[in-house]
Amino acid sequence: MDRKFDPDHEIIIIGAGFSGIGCGISLLKAGFTDFLMVDDADGVGGTWHWNTYPGIAVDIPSYSYQFSYEMRPDWSRTYAHGNELKGYAEQCVEKYKLGDHIRFNTTITAACFDENATFWRLTTAKGEEITARFVVNCSGVLSRPKWPEIQGVRDFAGVTLHTARWDDSEDLSGKRVAVIGTGASAVQLIPEIAKKQGV
Repeated sequence: MDRKFDPDHEIIIIGAGFSGIGCGISLLKAGFTDFLMVDDADGVGGTWHWNTYPGIAVDIPSYSYQFSYEMRPDWSRTYAHGNELKGYAEQCVEKYKLGDHIRFNTTITAACFDENATFWRLTTAKGEEITARFVVNCSGVLSRPKWPEIQGVRDFAGVTLHTARWDDSEDLSGKRVAVIGTGASAVQLIPEIAKKQGV
């Protein structure tokens, strides 16, 4: 094949959360080394990188959040805190030497298959093009804020926070706080912020 048609990488993995890490490890175990993993974040862990709200933890038993080939018997509790999950992800990346295959702060905005060249052309938010013969989408859905579609919510004059992009610099002490939603994030968050004086 003409060199001008060779892609930058054989495989691109989009996402460096648990799915992306698992995919990368599986590729290495199968003997594939020409791959690049890209992620929006500046660290691995996906959901467990982005979500840092008070009280964040798994909502199913911790042992469900591990690879069968990398079992961890010493979770601190049945429903481990988020930073423990992030630490596990970082440990896997280090142990399996995935670091050289990861590019952080890279957002893929488009992916188009070039039939003439027979590979994928991916465009980043910075306008860079990365090419690969195969693309594996391991991006998740739990790290992007999804604001509720409630009329007037955008007109609220106070501070709004989202659990998917928690701002630790915001002091809630002495403030009246309304929580929209009753899912796992709310169940974990409310008891923690209620500990703040005057909340």
